[in-house]
Amino acid sequence: MWRALMKGAILAGFGRFPGGTRLYRHLTRERMGTQATHVDKLRRVWPGYVGVWEGHGTLRMEGLRVWVHEAGWTPYAPLINYLLTGSGGILTNVEGRLLDKYLSRAVNGSLGTALPPERFPRGRRRRVEGLRWCMRVEDALREIGAEVHQDVNPASLPLPSSSVDLCHSGGTLEHYRPGRLRGFLAECFRILRPGGVASHVFDHRDHLFHADARWPFLAHFALPGPVYELLCGHPLGYHNRLLPTEVERLFEEAGFERIVVRRMILPGREYVEEKAALRGKQGLSRMLLAPRFRPATDEDLRTAAAHYLYRKPAAAQD
Repeated sequence: MWRALMKGAILAGFGRFPGGTRLYRHLTRERMGTQATHVDKLRRVWPGYVGVWEGHGTLRMEGLRVWVHEAGWTPYAPLINYLLTGSGGILTNVEGRLLDKYLSRAVNGSLGTALPPERFPRGRRRRVEGLRWCMRVEDALREIGAEVHQDVNPASLPLPSSSVDLCHSGGTLEHYRPGRLRGFLAECFRILRPGGVASHVFDHRDHLFHADARWPFLAHFALPGPVYELLCGHPLGYHNRLLPTEVERLFEEAGFERIVVRRMILPGREYVEEKAALRGKQGLSRMLLAPRFRPATDEDLRTAAAHYLYRKPAAAQD
């Protein structure tokens, strides 16, 4: 428990200090190189994403126009998009910066992603292999035809309407305040082509759980709103604490049709659907919940993360 509390204190110290958020990210991403392990995570989870897109979403990756939002500080996403679709696709970052230091790690990570060899045509594989000797991310992205927009406003994105087949984000939208999240989902709806798929993974766990697995993974649901804002309402600690059923309503309000919501349950970290979530471990005893969360469903209290897959109706107007 002490590890979690210590991490919370460090994040609060940086997050509340003027300029502290930028300093923290500079130290961790640029000096300490923490995003190298992020590449390792992406190469593990991306095959699962592809399986969901092709299975539940009935998409065919070849030739698909893919947009990844908040892809972080490494160029893994455009590289794997190129290998799968023939184009680096589109990447939008609000705060992330693609750094040259992670280029070779991202190249090796994309090539080492656990997908059948035939998914990566030989010519594309050779082109990506050649990027190991690139010195700048900018040059590598130009080689694979990737379009990158950084410092964007998620509620007003520089992308044409009905121009993308698939929009994906992983573990980022839970950091958006509800108003900002609504604005982004409206933009996502506008930018997707009719029939296009929105694929967004939310990590519903308390951030401190990642520092110490003994910490209840929904511990942040114990705090009333004003207390949570006081302790965690800074850029390095904020979580919108939306329940999965509340996130579903936001997608529906934006005009999307539900395809499937896959919930990750603990301790096995397996993704399940519907009532199968009841097999999971509860994130916090109901008696310890702040009043706002007491009406939560039993499924919501067992959801550690969720993959929301929604479609823009084929007849929709932008």
